Amino acid sequence: MSTARNRVPRNGSRGAVPDALNPNELWQEIVGYLRDIDKGETRAATNRNLIIEGEERLAAKKEAGKTISVTETDTHSALFREGVRLSEQQLVRLQDTSFITKLELLRDIRMSNELEAAAEATSTLRGNNTRASFLETDGPADSPGPSQAEARQIRKLAASRTSSQPPKGFDDGKSATPESSERATRTKVVYAVGDKVAFRRKQQIKHPDGKVTEELEWIQGKVNKVIGEGKSRRYEVKDPYYTPESNDGPEFYKSSASQMVPIPVEGSTLEDYEIGKRVLALYPDTSQFYRAEVKGTLNGGTQVQLLFEDELEGVLKTVSRRFTLDHKG
Repeated sequence: MSTARNRVPRNGSRGAVPDALNPNELWQEIVGYLRDIDKGETRAATNRNLIIEGEERLAAKKEAGKTISVTETDTHSALFREGVRLSEQQLVRLQDTSFITKLELLRDIRMSNELEAAAEATSTLRGNNTRASFLETDGPADSPGPSQAEARQIRKLAASRTSSQPPKGFDDGKSATPESSERATRTKVVYAVGDKVAFRRKQQIKHPDGKVTEELEWIQGKVNKVIGEGKSRRYEVKDPYYTPESNDGPEFYKSSASQMVPIPVEGSTLEDYEIGKRVLALYPDTSQFYRAEVKGTLNGGTQVQLLFEDELEGVLKTVSRRFTLDHKG
């Protein structure tokens, strides 16, 4: 997964379809593409028939003892070359990644709409949850929060949310003791300038009812500066997707190693995760990390199939192994 992809605003729901992505327009594009493929098949079939007819005609002429001219041979050879060209064109069309992506998008939109309708029909659709902070973290370097938090209005698509932290009273059935012990024994990582990380930031969120809450969320970042040494070491982390117009917090944050998780260097050899493992993963087409459960691996382990927390059962997302981190969030 490339970090150069277009950034989706963080206030958008996970899994939400951008407003500009119209299913009807997608379908029309796909239909047009399928028509081109069908026309290609028709031309290829016509060419095959001409080759067969030519073979029969030349064979009959040869049996009759007549001489086959150079022009006839060249014409017949040209049909074979045309057949190869048509086959290559069809192969390019069928392997076009933009076409495949449109098909997958339309499938996901339809599946999401069907699941949402089913959930609403049975009154089981879960709304957005207001996440309560239960861990302290260093705040932004330049500002306590966005100047216009109203821009972060919650949007719904199926069961979505805006934070990776659990609500008050959340119970995953596990004791807090093992996780605390695991964090205590985790080797402290020392970061260097330029390292890419997932880091936890604190955001002040203003809700439609006027209530303001603080939420902790994991986002992508890059170490911009190392401050201090030893136990007092802190880091200035840059938000690589910051824009002055985003109203999504400052460009730089101060953080500590305990609030950061390293993102493996591109090309690193990484071990496969076992099915059922809890991880922290980059949600597709966003710059935020959320808790997820490993459901499988693809492409020799380079991609991971995940069920993100608070997603409807069965709606799996595929994420690069590099952005699927061994951390419980």
